[in-house]
Amino acid sequence: MKNVPSAALAFLLSVSYAAAQNTPVWQLSMDPPNCQTTFTVPFTTPKGDRVLSADTRKSANEWNSYLIIPAGLLKAGKEYTIAIDYEVVDRSGPDDYFYVFVRCDRLGIGADQWQRWNDDPGTVGTAKLRVSALKTSDFYIVLGIHRQAAIRIRNMRVSQGNGWNTVPLTGANGSPAPVKPSGAQEFKVDPPENTTGPVLNLADFGAVADGNAPPAAGPDRNLAAFKAALKRCREVKASKLIVPKGVYRITSGQTIVFDSLQDFVFDGGGSTFLFHLIKGGHGMLINHCHRVLMSRFNIDWDWSIDPLASVGRVTKVDDKGAFFEMHFEGKAPLDPKRWPTMNPLDEKLRVPGAGQEFGNFGPKKIDKLDDQTVRVWTTWPVPAKAGQLYLLRHYVYDKMAVILGNNTHLSLQNVNIYSFPGEGFVGGNDMDHVELLHCSITFPPGQRRPITTTADGFHIDESQGFIRLEGCDFGYMGDDCVNIHDNVHSGVVRIDAHTLLAVNLVPWRCPFTSGDPVEIRNTDYSPTGFTGRLTSVTPDYKKNTVTLVFGEPLPAHVASDAILFNHRYGSHNVIIRNCYFHENRARGVLCNTADWLVEGNHFYHNQHSAMLLIADVGSSWSEGFGARNVVIRNNLFDSSNCIGTGDGAVVAIGATCNGSPTYYPFLTDFLFEGNIFQETTGPAIEASAFQNLVFRGNRIVNTEKAPTIEKMRGAIKVEHGNGVWIYDNDWMTGKAIDAPGFFADPGTVQHIFSGGNRLR
Repeated sequence: MKNVPSAALAFLLSVSYAAAQNTPVWQLSMDPPNCQTTFTVPFTTPKGDRVLSADTRKSANEWNSYLIIPAGLLKAGKEYTIAIDYEVVDRSGPDDYFYVFVRCDRLGIGADQWQRWNDDPGTVGTAKLRVSALKTSDFYIVLGIHRQAAIRIRNMRVSQGNGWNTVPLTGANGSPAPVKPSGAQEFKVDPPENTTGPVLNLADFGAVADGNAPPAAGPDRNLAAFKAALKRCREVKASKLIVPKGVYRITSGQTIVFDSLQDFVFDGGGSTFLFHLIKGGHGMLINHCHRVLMSRFNIDWDWSIDPLASVGRVTKVDDKGAFFEMHFEGKAPLDPKRWPTMNPLDEKLRVPGAGQEFGNFGPKKIDKLDDQTVRVWTTWPVPAKAGQLYLLRHYVYDKMAVILGNNTHLSLQNVNIYSFPGEGFVGGNDMDHVELLHCSITFPPGQRRPITTTADGFHIDESQGFIRLEGCDFGYMGDDCVNIHDNVHSGVVRIDAHTLLAVNLVPWRCPFTSGDPVEIRNTDYSPTGFTGRLTSVTPDYKKNTVTLVFGEPLPAHVASDAILFNHRYGSHNVIIRNCYFHENRARGVLCNTADWLVEGNHFYHNQHSAMLLIADVGSSWSEGFGARNVVIRNNLFDSSNCIGTGDGAVVAIGATCNGSPTYYPFLTDFLFEGNIFQETTGPAIEASAFQNLVFRGNRIVNTEKAPTIEKMRGAIKVEHGNGVWIYDNDWMTGKAIDAPGFFADPGTVQHIFSGGNRLR
């Protein structure tokens, strides 16, 4: 085990479990199978083991159910654990995978509970589906293969109970002292060094504060002023460009570009740059700048011309799901293209957090009933509820506010984004040493709107690291507050001894360049032992492929969904301190990289988990190198994951590949200390695929009824991990609320210490 001193092991080995309270109710019989089967045959392995072999490689179907346990076994109101011992024989592509689910035809697929896995050939493992309490007794169990693959089922068991072991929180004396994570190192963003250069004024180049009037026809004079002023700044090596305070329209919708500036200050003077056109480009681009300070300005969208979102209440739902009627607080939107997603709103806070969002329902027709009321005819029955207040986003990722490119030592201070039809601050490429100090994504003073940015607040998809957010306020976004990761890719074909073809890859999303060091990882993120340097990169944008030629010989076998890490990038050493992340759709902070310090922040009413510490590879996004060496201390997590997504965890640690969880302990070294977890809907922490998790000196307070209450409220829940220390924490729980606990998956978690905790 990594980083476990011998003194700690004495504690670890002495912990006792309370065994999981499971009652076996069914076990697979091979001869003959005691269930309905197809694509299967009992089989004796060369080792003499009797297994059930399922093979769909000759099937043309997308979904292949090979084992069904009919309704009647699972009873209403009970929890169950379904465990499948398996060996993967063959799986040829990333879209081939194995699954188990429970379903009630009468309730429909929305009541399904699923688990899927996609291991490499030769993998022996156990898949578990924990079935939460069922509403009826007519659920049945299905095992299947998506597309073409082969698997051997060595055993299958269905037990009543959730399958978790309970570890006592109190008892053991003394505190072990494992080597704790160090987190991020402090660093400095160098300020501009040009103190004697000229100071220029944007007004001298024709800028006019015209925001109080409608957009003027003709050329975009304010964008022209920016272009001329910044060109002059580069020519004369200006030290500063200032803007007289005002509201300046960018009537063309084109991008304000700050490019190739060094030792330079942009002082917006508290001005607002106002956009209203989707076309033309993004809001602002800061690229190839070095030792630059951007300060005191706002970016906003003109809602009087084009609202980014609307709020309305569903007043009627057709019994057959053909349509619903909705009354809006303002003018009703009539264009079906402006109905991408609907999110239930909390009536009191008027923010997401009252239920699950739905989208992509493609209204076939919208009938205008009056100026504020419409009847919406949908392409499928959506889960709209009569009487519920909804947020309707009209845009998602249409136009970004501030793009951060290949910058070094860039500081943004007192920069505010009031609203924009996309993400707020977006960074990538080879940038490093970038900070946001006292920046915000919030409403303009004295105004309340339905949304700020329609997507993420702060998103980094690759960089060279050293990133700081301090004293920032990000709220009311249409997606995550903060997401920092490096792009990775899954899906390759080995062409020859030196060549891989990366398939299903949008080339700009995961860029490769000749000379980049690229590591090949297995599907579960475990290392293959190979890292090579690229000698040639050939993208094919029409086919979404990239041909990668390595200088070193490739392994003889490379799995079809092997994962590529481009170590040219590494968005490590991140400090997030004294920020407020609140009242947004989706998550608070996503940590997918190494060396983090998250300190003194306030997370409030995030719709989903306040923090995810993860690696995640899929067809729509690929975000990883994985969270490692993370210190999370002195934060307040208040009412996060208010809709109970997943198991309702406030902080979730885990890894997935192509939609399936992975269990190699890829995520390492986490320290939680001095935090307050307040009014949780589910566990305070849930962790999987990890090594070395320390949770000490925290307070977990649950005294009020949560809007959505999941199991294990305020608990610690771990599986597939190695090294867990839970000690000197304080739980305060109301009388009408279940007592908290520490739950571990039997057989998959090693080396646990728990003690010195207080339960009140």
